[in-house]
Amino acid sequence: MACILVFSESAKGEEVVQLRPTDVYISLFGGVALPFKTDVTESGLRNRTVNDVELSNSASIGGKAGVWFTVPRKNLGLDLGVEFDFTNFHPDQKAGQILTTTTGGLAGTNAVNLSANFIGVNFLARLPMGVTPELPNGRWFPYLGIGGGVEGLRYELGSRIRAAPSAAFQALGGEKVFLSKHIALFGEAKITHASHTLKFQLAGGDLSDRLTLNTIHVVGGPSFHF
Repeated sequence: MACILVFSESAKGEEVVQLRPTDVYISLFGGVALPFKTDVTESGLRNRTVNDVELSNSASIGGKAGVWFTVPRKNLGLDLGVEFDFTNFHPDQKAGQILTTTTGGLAGTNAVNLSANFIGVNFLARLPMGVTPELPNGRWFPYLGIGGGVEGLRYELGSRIRAAPSAAFQALGGEKVFLSKHIALFGEAKITHASHTLKFQLAGGDLSDRLTLNTIHVVGGPSFHF
């Protein structure tokens, strides 16, 4: 009986620390995108920089698919992960702004419809909290990450739509809470950064606008783990 008790306690111990080597997930999210003001540098027809152009807040929606690796937890106390991230938002340029320029004059803005699509890969670290035999990856965990990819900025040019793709980078942090072993909810804040050149054909000649798009995204949604 003593041997049976010892074996039983060992089995329980193994159950507590036993982990699957990977934790695969798919997430959907929605929230708000808050773009910073930006300076727009015009070249071609005009050569100047228009300061502090205000862009519109918009919905931020998208999805993620990724995998956590639990092997590093033994030595680091952390799980490491990688995920694919798709995010869409609409940082439209507002019309009617009267702004200063580097040439010393004033400039008025026109409405420009913009649609940004970020597609990238993030590298992540999480700290599992509330680990139990039923929830070996934790009841909840905070996480941080950095990533990069491509941001395509689509804009209207008359009746045509053109794209201005650019390299993009982002940093993010959030928290995920499990409702069950396979279903969780998460909230996340991230900042995306990219520089774009928009090319317009006007009656007096061609015009290029270069701008840097820095945007804070505050999003959340469900996550499904397999």
